[in-house]
Amino acid sequence: MKHLTLQIAKAATAVLFTFVLTLSSFAQYQIRNYDSKCGASSGADYGRSIINRVDNGYVIAGYSYASACGIGPFDWMFLRMKSNGNPDLFKLIGTQADDKCYSVIQSPNDSGYVMAGYMYDQSTFKNRATIVKLNKSGTLQYSKIIYDSSASVYSQIVNDPANVRGLTGWEEKKFGDKSRNKILASQYSPAGVLNWAYRYDSWSTSTMVSKSIEEAYSICFQPAGGVYGLAARTNFYSGAANIWDIMVVKLSYSGNVIWKKVYRFNMPSTNYYPSSEPRKIIPMTDGGFVIVGSTNAYVQTESDIVVFRVSSNGNLMWSNTYGNTGFLEYGNSVVSDGNNLTIAGYRKRSTTSPDALLMKIPVVGGAPLWTRIWDPASTSEAGFDLVRSTTGAADGFAITGDAVRTSNDAFLWRTNNDGNIVGGDCNNSVGMQYYTNPHKLDSFALIKVKLNEKEFNPLVVTPQIANDTLCIGTAAVPEETIYDNKNESEVKDYSLSQNYPNPFNPVTSIKFDIPKDGLVKIRIYDISGKEVYTLINEFKSAGRHQAEFNAGSLSTGVYYYKIESGNFTDIKKMILIK
Repeated sequence: MKHLTLQIAKAATAVLFTFVLTLSSFAQYQIRNYDSKCGASSGADYGRSIINRVDNGYVIAGYSYASACGIGPFDWMFLRMKSNGNPDLFKLIGTQADDKCYSVIQSPNDSGYVMAGYMYDQSTFKNRATIVKLNKSGTLQYSKIIYDSSASVYSQIVNDPANVRGLTGWEEKKFGDKSRNKILASQYSPAGVLNWAYRYDSWSTSTMVSKSIEEAYSICFQPAGGVYGLAARTNFYSGAANIWDIMVVKLSYSGNVIWKKVYRFNMPSTNYYPSSEPRKIIPMTDGGFVIVGSTNAYVQTESDIVVFRVSSNGNLMWSNTYGNTGFLEYGNSVVSDGNNLTIAGYRKRSTTSPDALLMKIPVVGGAPLWTRIWDPASTSEAGFDLVRSTTGAADGFAITGDAVRTSNDAFLWRTNNDGNIVGGDCNNSVGMQYYTNPHKLDSFALIKVKLNEKEFNPLVVTPQIANDTLCIGTAAVPEETIYDNKNESEVKDYSLSQNYPNPFNPVTSIKFDIPKDGLVKIRIYDISGKEVYTLINEFKSAGRHQAEFNAGSLSTGVYYYKIESGNFTDIKKMILIK
């Protein structure tokens, strides 16, 4: 403890940095937009998937139309951001035709990124379900496509604890000169080797393949049993081209169908066949699933958000619809914290532009706890994906989608746990009606057909990316706000910053600089000098870094954090108050 005390005294004489960056750089509750730039020309950018980086920050994936400096009309978009929302890597990936990405994950093993969607195969003139791996620096490592006689699309990719990737989407099946989309699922090893890929054909009788359409939009890994859940739309029962029912399929780890059920709205007084579509499925701890999507079950010319939960064997536990008369509401993504579900989407009137929407409901269903919309007086914006944020501020959500600004721009909408941007006039609260839904459960046969894949070589370009802060909160900005605008290449000296907030409960942020690549260790000690936690013990590249420390398992008191890198050591004090 005497040694620690001496080091703390020395640290008190450290030279402070010069601060010149704008307030928005470290405010963590905010709304930002991101615009691909070809000189003075703005691209059209669409965020469709967001993740927390394992190395702190966010990644948004989607697609971009940057005609002056892109590859084709639409390219895959990869946008990596720091924890404060500043972009630090932007790439477009694709062919000279239309290509779209819908999902991204990050490997916990090597911090690389795996994306999924479709790219255009010039040799066959068809869109192909495509998986792309980038290393942690954004360099292309490999790309593979589903390669059979028909067009195909991946809609989502997920990781499991073994770093094995599961994917879903759809592939065409030929019926003479006609084509019908059928569910597609595949699995890749951590090294990018295809374990299996299947198309799941629906059968109307024991001898006849159905000409219905089944398209899967979402896949999740269910740890209870090590299985997959798929959410798809089907017109098997409606028989109409654009009238759908929601279908859930449970697959084994090897791709075999365990069960499949169709959740049809049972509306005895309706004079039309309701149309319902899923957009996201997530696992629940009891082995079941929650599904979110949209339906016109109550007003034919409108759309409401539908959320329902099923047990591990597919039986319906509860189903609710959320929406207000005169509006069209769409549910696109959902996350769970164990007690509540939070849904991202958008709403609009038939003659107005959409507003991004965030809604929290109990995990057992029922009335919304709150519903937020992003500035209804502004121009068009729509939410497509969200995560429970583990970056920056302690609690809350990070949402992405697209907003019309200079053109269509991808955005980051970062809120607290109540869906608000503390200290900023960024969103409104609205009321949302809800209904308890009647359903009729049906099923039909699915038979898997093996598919093949091959290597594929897309192009990669790195255009400019511009970003603007559209709205900002103040709660996450240090009171003594001291900012520097040095970028990573300008870091010349080692330094350890004071944690913020301090005092804290239970999460705080620790920033540090290292002028050259090397091993970094940051350890936490209690007031007696006993080590209680290792925050960092890994190789870091030169530059400015930030780590989040969650002291949820520790008691109220004074603690110290010590950095070691090369010949540099430093210690600072922090106070935990619960």
